[in-house]
Amino acid sequence: MGGKVFLGKNLIWVMILLGDLHGYKSCIEKERNALWELKTYMVSSSGWGLDFLTWTNDTKSDCCRWEGIKCNRTSRRVMGLSLGKPLFLDSSLLNLSLLHPFDDVRSLDLSDSGFDGLFDDVEGYTSLRRLRNLEILDFSSNQLNNSIFPFLNAATSLTTIFLGYNKMDGSFPVRELNNLTILELLDLSGNSFNGSISVRAEFPHLKMLKALNLNDNGFSSPMELQELKYLPNLEVLGLAYLEFDGPIPIEVVCKMKNLQELDLGGNNFVGQIPLCLGSLNKLRLLDLSSNQLVGNLPSNFGSLKSLEYISLLDNNFTGLFSLNPLTNLTKLKVLKLSSTSDMVQVETESTWQPKFQLSVVVLQFCSLEKVPSFLVDQKKLWLVDLSSNKISGNIPTWLLENNPELEVLQLNNNSFTIFKMPTIVHSLMVLDFSANDISGLFPDNIGCALPNMLHMNGSDNGFQGNFP
Repeated sequence: MGGKVFLGKNLIWVMILLGDLHGYKSCIEKERNALWELKTYMVSSSGWGLDFLTWTNDTKSDCCRWEGIKCNRTSRRVMGLSLGKPLFLDSSLLNLSLLHPFDDVRSLDLSDSGFDGLFDDVEGYTSLRRLRNLEILDFSSNQLNNSIFPFLNAATSLTTIFLGYNKMDGSFPVRELNNLTILELLDLSGNSFNGSISVRAEFPHLKMLKALNLNDNGFSSPMELQELKYLPNLEVLGLAYLEFDGPIPIEVVCKMKNLQELDLGGNNFVGQIPLCLGSLNKLRLLDLSSNQLVGNLPSNFGSLKSLEYISLLDNNFTGLFSLNPLTNLTKLKVLKLSSTSDMVQVETESTWQPKFQLSVVVLQFCSLEKVPSFLVDQKKLWLVDLSSNKISGNIPTWLLENNPELEVLQLNNNSFTIFKMPTIVHSLMVLDFSANDISGLFPDNIGCALPNMLHMNGSDNGFQGNFP
C-alpha cells in the first residue's frame, strides 16, 4: 500500500508528455556520444547495462531508438531519458556533469538505479541549473539522503519531483527547496520525514503545489500536519500509513475543497467515516483502506458526483452495510470493500439499480450469501473479487457472458457447488475458485472455453476422475 502509485492525474500527464516525443528521425551526434559515455560510466560504477544492449558505440546507430530514450520529432534532441535498473544492487554516485549535454531534456527517470549520492566536481550544487528545460525528475527507489536537496534546489524549471523510497529524514524540506517556485508535484513517500510541516506565508513557493505524497513516513502526531491548510491548491494528497498516535486531522483535510485524490489508508483511524469528506465534491479517488472504521457510508457521499475510485478495504464494519449512497455516482469505476469483522453483512438489495458501470469490484469478507444482483447490469467489468464470502450454487458464468473484457475472477473461499464452463469463448486470464464445495468431473472443455487462461486455482475442492 505504501508504495502504490496514487498520483493518477499527474502520472497520466507525464505519460502524455513522453508519448508526444515519438516520431523522431535520428539523434544528434553530440548526444549519442554523451549517452555512450553515460553508459560506460554506469557500467564501470554499478554494473549497469544489461537492459540497454541497444546502446551501442556504432556511429550509424540512431540513439533516438535506443531503449529509454525519447527524442523531439523535429529537433532530434533527447527530451526523455530513463536509465533503468543496474545489473547489481550495489549503490553508486551519479556524476551529474554527464547529463549536461542534454540541455533540451524535459524528463529524467533515474529511479531504481542504485544511487546513494550526487556529485559534480566542476559545478557542484549548481549542476542541474544547466538543464534549463528539465520539468520532471524521478529519483525514487534509490539510496539517496538529504544531501541531494542543494542539487535539486538549483533545478528551478522543475514542476514534478519523485523522491519516494529513499533514505531521507528529518523535517519536511521547505527551505531546502525554496527556489522551486513552479513545483506542482512532490512525492516524498517511503522515507522517514517527521516533525511539523512549516508551510506558512514565508514559503510562497509551495503555494503552487497541486500534488503532495507523504505516504509511509514518520509523522506520528496529527498536529504535525496542521499547516497543510496553507496549501489551498492541492488536488492530490497522500497521507497513508503514517500511523498517527491520535485522531485523523480531518478538519484540515476537509477544508481542501480542490482535492481530487485523497489517500488516508493504513492509519488505524477509528470511528465512523468522517461526514465532512462528503463535502469534497471534486474527489475522484478516496482511499480509506486498512483502518478501523465502523458504521456505514455517510448519506452525503451521494454528492461526490466526480468519484471514480473508492476503497474501504480492511476496516471493522459490523452489522448491515448499505451501498445506497453510491447509487447515483455515474462516474464510479472502482468499488472495494471488506471487513475484518465477521459480523458485517453488506446489503445488496435485489431492487438496487445503481447508475454506474464498474471496471473493478472487490467485495471480500462481506458475508454475501449470493452474487450481488446489481452485477447483472454491469457490462464493463475487468476484475471481480467475491472471495471469502458464503456464496453457494453455480459458479456465475454469466459474469463472463455479460462482460467480454473481464480478465480476473476471484471466487475462492466460498460455498460454490457447481462449476460449468460458459457457453461462449472468453478471454479470461485469471480464475480462482479454490476452497469451495465443488465436486464431480473437472470440465473437459475448459481449454476451448477459456483459451487465454494464464493462472487458474481450483484446489481444495472435491473433483473426481481424470484431469482433462
